[in-house]
Amino acid sequence: MDDSRKKPSKNLIVDDRLVRIIGIPFFGIVIPAATGLVSFNDSFSDLLWPTVYFILMAFLIWQGNRWLLFRFYPVVFETNSKLQKYLLMIGLNIFYSGPISIFMLWLWYVSSGRSTVDWEVIALTVLVIVICVIFITNIYEKALFTQQSENEKIKMEQLDRSRVEAELEALKNQIDPHFMFNSLNSLSYLVEHDQQKAQEFISNLADVYRYILKSKDQSLILLKDEITFVRAYADLMELRYGKGFRLHVTVDANKQRSYLIPPVSLLVAVENAVKHNQVSESDPLAIEIADENDIITVKNLLSERKNVRPSTGTGLINLIERFEKILSKPVNVINDGKSFTLEMPMIKLTN
Repeated sequence: MDDSRKKPSKNLIVDDRLVRIIGIPFFGIVIPAATGLVSFNDSFSDLLWPTVYFILMAFLIWQGNRWLLFRFYPVVFETNSKLQKYLLMIGLNIFYSGPISIFMLWLWYVSSGRSTVDWEVIALTVLVIVICVIFITNIYEKALFTQQSENEKIKMEQLDRSRVEAELEALKNQIDPHFMFNSLNSLSYLVEHDQQKAQEFISNLADVYRYILKSKDQSLILLKDEITFVRAYADLMELRYGKGFRLHVTVDANKQRSYLIPPVSLLVAVENAVKHNQVSESDPLAIEIADENDIITVKNLLSERKNVRPSTGTGLINLIERFEKILSKPVNVINDGKSFTLEMPMIKLTN
């Protein structure tokens, strides 16, 4: 079990000012009257000092027990057994409330000039005080537990968000080497067979890579910008394969401006098709990018390569994981033996 879930926050705060303002005078007046320490038949002047004294006594008992609960709540919270938890709280209540109640009630008898101390009344009053303290402490404990649970929930959500962000950043960092690896494969071919095209390829490659660097820090990008980028990448592939590579985009222009998609996702989908299929003028590869509702599809007919080029093997896996982490939606991979289709969800812009 994660130990972080077992350590309650030291900064728990309960806004109980109104409860104390009402509760302390209430118990300071009601308990002495109920146990016979004071009588409401006495005159106002005779009631004034006892009322002040017992309200002060209620204040000390309330505040003391409140401080003890806040101070030792980490121990209470970490206790797995409910019985042990309540025994700890009751023990704290009795440990503090009992002695201070007995002392202040004895002091009351002595200071008020009573000839004898009625220990039966003191015992009854202390019992009532302890019961009331246990009841109030239980309410405090439930409030603290609720707040602690909320804090733990927020903390776990923050940890999960940080973990997802770290994983997403790692996935984004995989795009650079993966793209460069595949591009250098194409460039090495052009250098050997057509140096003029190789020069043009390098120039266009710089523009494409600039887009990758620019969009790398974004989780989502406008579909229009992503399609513009994948067209630039298609130009690179046409330099490499000539008429053997064709890209068809049938997404409506208005829709391109109305949806968001994780950056470089179309590139990865097109790269995946190039990597696994024959691409030549005698056996051309046609890739179609279309849309249906909130889904954008990248589809190509299957013509698997006989000699598959070296690959890092991260492209399609990276794409699927990024959609899961950014959109919490899956990428559907459809291979019917004749064609290969990637169905990727999009997010519609809200006005």
